[in-house]
Amino acid sequence: MYYIKDAKFSRITEHEGVPCAEIIVSPGAALAPDLYVYVARAAGENQYEIIKMLNSDASLSIDWFDNSMHQAFQVIKEEEFGDEGWPEPAKQREQFKMNLLAHPVIAAKLKSDLPPYSNNRQNKPL
Repeated sequence: MYYIKDAKFSRITEHEGVPCAEIIVSPGAALAPDLYVYVARAAGENQYEIIKMLNSDASLSIDWFDNSMHQAFQVIKEEEFGDEGWPEPAKQREQFKMNLLAHPVIAAKLKSDLPPYSNNRQNKPL
């Protein structure tokens, strides 16, 4: 399970044409990487979905130049999120989303800054 130590609203951006909030999440575990979580509005009232997650292994000491030997950011697929075993990754991801949205500052920024849901989106959440 990924424990959230801190979460900071970064900016509003787009992913495949869908407006989303970029949130930087710091882990509670000692050596776990930061996550960049992209959250968009879902169809329901005050509902949100995670549409993309990135592991951030960026380091100023090795990523200050175009370093093709190091992958600073890697996409996390839904089936790869969380610990192996119980609960299954989809459940861990849902719990993670609930914990993230429980942060009052994050919830307020999502509500005020994200544009309304549009049902003509072409992509599906990860």
